[in-house]
Amino acid sequence: MGGNSVSDDWEFIGNETQTLLMIGCIGEGKSATGNSILGRNAFQLRSSSGAVTGTCEIQRTRLEDGQILDVIDTPGFCFTAESGIVGKEIGKCIDLADAGVHAVLFVLSVRTSFSKEEQAAIQYFKKLFGTKITDYMIVVFTGGDKLEDNDSLNDHLDHSCPEDLKEVLKMCGNRQVLFDNKTEDPAKKAKQFSELIFHVNMVVETTGGKPYTSNLFEEVKKMKLRNDSLEVSSMLGDLKEGVTELKEKLRRFSLVEQKRRITKMVESNMNKTMHSLEKQLEEERTARLEAEKEIRELKDSLEKAQRETEELTVKTRSYSCYKCRRHVSFHDDIISTNFQSKNSKAFLFAHVRNVVVGTYEQKRLTTGLHTIADIHCVDCNEVLGWKYERTVEPSQKYKEGKFVLELCKIVKDNW
Repeated sequence: MGGNSVSDDWEFIGNETQTLLMIGCIGEGKSATGNSILGRNAFQLRSSSGAVTGTCEIQRTRLEDGQILDVIDTPGFCFTAESGIVGKEIGKCIDLADAGVHAVLFVLSVRTSFSKEEQAAIQYFKKLFGTKITDYMIVVFTGGDKLEDNDSLNDHLDHSCPEDLKEVLKMCGNRQVLFDNKTEDPAKKAKQFSELIFHVNMVVETTGGKPYTSNLFEEVKKMKLRNDSLEVSSMLGDLKEGVTELKEKLRRFSLVEQKRRITKMVESNMNKTMHSLEKQLEEERTARLEAEKEIRELKDSLEKAQRETEELTVKTRSYSCYKCRRHVSFHDDIISTNFQSKNSKAFLFAHVRNVVVGTYEQKRLTTGLHTIADIHCVDCNEVLGWKYERTVEPSQKYKEGKFVLELCKIVKDNW
């Protein structure tokens, strides 16, 4: 008999034909995995990256316990290829899976990282068949021959599983299995096949044994039921006028035509979804490049400003905070040296640096009513003087926006 030979510690739930649908990106090993499940080289393998599975194909095997197993291989997702071809072929799953799909095998390789294209493939598949498809999903990792002898799948995922892949595994209930499609060891073949069937049974148990059928599958099934009903009525000799009218309608809207229209609709929806995902990926790449460019420009501007400030500080006579020696102004910024504070003599400056302006309040000074605020050193918070915000007397207007630094609070640099 065909199929794998496994131990007696498992069996399929139910006796009906089980259908497994394989999906994944190009080059992940779907066809090889299908051959491992079937126990024979049913799906053709190609070594060229450009010559890969281009059509949907179904193969059947009968296991030793009499269970019939159907496996559907699909075209690999590739966002650089013509999406219309992929859409047309995936749409054929409607015809191939007459009884619905009992489990969906999402095939990934442990030899490659979980890419954005694979994320997009998952989202694309959910949009096409509905979010409930994840209840039927099992993640099959290929490339088991590449893992170290003592390195299990869980060990590999613990060391190199990105967050996006963890989310996918969580989404499908952490159903995962490792396949070595190159092994010739019968025990290893049986073990990995047994683990896969265990997860298929878990899916069947979780979904109540009901295979997945989207609205597209339901439409085909309904059309088949109507067709069968008309044929039975005809065989029983029901020649009533209503049968003639129904046959005429069935001739105009035949099952073949209905399938053609449904397949065309699927292809159109897949094209739109594929183009949307391509555009989204391109926009994300462009936004990332623009952000990196802006960060580089800001960093260069900051470094240039720091260099210029350092050069001016070194070459020009300046003043600093007496307490922490933080630079606060240049000698050339002095407007007047004829000012007096409570503590000492003071200078009026046009500009100061590295200070924090406090809360403004009105005060009556010897020259009239003013709105002023204390200014603090940005590093040590020492009060160095004050800033004039507004003056009442016209003769004092020249002080607005200027700063007073007390001589007892600053020290000279580069003199």
